Amino acid sequence: MWPRRRKFRLVARTILLVDDDPDIRALLGEYLTGLGYVIYAARDGKHALQVLSHIDAPDLILLDYKMPVMNGSQFLARKRWNPRLRCIPVVLLSAWTREWSGTKLGAVEVLSKPVDLERLTKLVERICAGASSIRVRARAADSFRRIARRPPETPAAAGP
Repeated sequence: MWPRRRKFRLVARTILLVDDDPDIRALLGEYLTGLGYVIYAARDGKHALQVLSHIDAPDLILLDYKMPVMNGSQFLARKRWNPRLRCIPVVLLSAWTREWSGTKLGAVEVLSKPVDLERLTKLVERICAGASSIRVRARAADSFRRIARRPPETPAAAGP
């Protein structure tokens, strides 16, 4: 059932796992750790923001949608306003049985619970393999917006 360990990476990829169910946090955390990822866990959106304030930005956030205290939607709204967190890809985990898209909320994908581990593995590998390029593109766009908002510089006065 558990996959074999992957080859050693020079830099470990990190994932923040946010779910109010301690069993899901434990099982998914153990599974992803076995694949070579460094896992941080949080019990709700508010706790996730606290964890994120103490760690380097992770490569991916796996986020339960329905949680007490601060749900997935509320967390994503707060994340969008934080320049350091804005570019981190998010995969929503949902117990809802109907098909729905998380793109309007800012998620790259929605996985239904119970989570298909094979699908999760492929998705995590794909996102983490391109996580640095995702961040770079978004940061470059933010830099461009900041530069575009600057008032034009006045040319230096010509000398005699």
